[in-house]
Amino acid sequence: MHTALIVDTIQNFFLRPGLIAIILLFFSNHVVLAKPAERCAEPVFGAAGILVDQRAATSAKARSIGVEAAAQKAFSMVLNRLLLSAADQKGFVHAHSRDAFTDFVHIVKENNLEKRYIAELDFCFDAERLRAALVADRLKWAELLSPPLLVLPVWIGPDGVRAWLTDNQWLSGWREMVKQYDGLVSLRNLKRSLAHERRFRGEDILAGDPIKLAAAARITKSEQIMVVVARMDYTNAKKIIDVEARLFSKNGQPIADITTLPRIKWNKSDPGLIDDARQRIISRVEGSWQAANLINTNAANYLLVNLPVNSLKEWSTRLDALAQIAVIQDFTIRTVNSKSGTVSLELAGSRDALQNALVPHKLVLVDNAGMLSIVVRSNIQ
Repeated sequence: MHTALIVDTIQNFFLRPGLIAIILLFFSNHVVLAKPAERCAEPVFGAAGILVDQRAATSAKARSIGVEAAAQKAFSMVLNRLLLSAADQKGFVHAHSRDAFTDFVHIVKENNLEKRYIAELDFCFDAERLRAALVADRLKWAELLSPPLLVLPVWIGPDGVRAWLTDNQWLSGWREMVKQYDGLVSLRNLKRSLAHERRFRGEDILAGDPIKLAAAARITKSEQIMVVVARMDYTNAKKIIDVEARLFSKNGQPIADITTLPRIKWNKSDPGLIDDARQRIISRVEGSWQAANLINTNAANYLLVNLPVNSLKEWSTRLDALAQIAVIQDFTIRTVNSKSGTVSLELAGSRDALQNALVPHKLVLVDNAGMLSIVVRSNIQ
C-alpha cells in the first residue's frame, strides 16, 4: 500500500461520525508489550505486579484471602482491557468462573507474617479458553496492543506556557496516568531531564513544531504523539480551564483534533474535574482504538488474498502467522504453486483490524487494482 493511500484511509476514518479512530499500526516496526504481564505467552491476557497486603487471624487465612482478591482484580483488569462495555464485563464475570481461565500465577515476591500476607503477584489467563468463552457469549472484544503513543502535556497559565513543572496537577497527573495505564494503547512519557526541558519547551510543543515533535517521537520510539493542552483563565474571579487534545504523526505532522473540553472548574485542592477530563481523553483514544480493532465473530467478512512466497518454508510461515491472528476466524487454502497461493479469509472484524494485526508479523495487506495480497512490509516501495 502506498503512503498516499494510507493517509487517505486515515483521513476517511477520522471523518466518520462519532469516531476519532487512530490507525496507528501501518508504519509500526513492532508492537510494544509494555505493561501487561510479560511472562504470559499472550501478555494482553495477563496482569502484572498485583500488590497484596492482607491481614487475618492467621497467616494462612491472610494468604488465602489476599490471593483470591488479587486474582479477582487481575481478571477484572484483563476483561476491562478486552471488553468495551462495563455491562459486558459484569455479565461475563457473573456467567463464568475465573478459575476456568487461569493459566498460572507467578509469585514475584512474598512475605508471610504471623497474621499478615504481603506479596507481589503476576497472573496469566489462557487466551484460547477466554476467546472461546467470548465467542460462545456472542461478545465483541479487542485485544491488539497499539504501537507507542507519546503523551506531551502542556499548561498555559498567567505565568506563561509550561511543560515541565513538577507541582502542576495537569502536567504531573498526565505523567502519573501514563505510568499507571494498563489498557491496549501503549502510552509513553518523555523522560524529564534538564536537557529535555531546554530542548522541548512548552511553547514549541503548543505550536506543534514538527521538528521538536519528531525529535521527541524518535527519542521515545513512538509512532504518534498526543499533545494535551490546558488553558487557565478567570471568570468572575473563578479559575476556569479549557482542555484540548491533538494527534500528530511521528514526523510531527498534524493528524486530527481528538477532543475539546471547555469551561472546566479549576480547584487546586480538589482535582476531581481535572482528573475526569484526563480520563475522558484517554477513554476517547482507547475507545477508538478498540473500535478500529474489534473482533466480532457474529459478523463474518470474507476476503480472498494472494500470498506471494519464495519457498515452501515461507508458505508455511505465512500460514502460521494467519493462524495466530485473532481477527481471522478461519481460512481456507484455495490454490498454491511454487510462487504464491490464494487463501480465503473469514474475518471477525474489519479490514483495518486485519491490517493492524498483520503488523507484528511484519506483513501488510495491499490492494492492487482490487487484487488483495499479504506481503512482507519491507517489500513495499
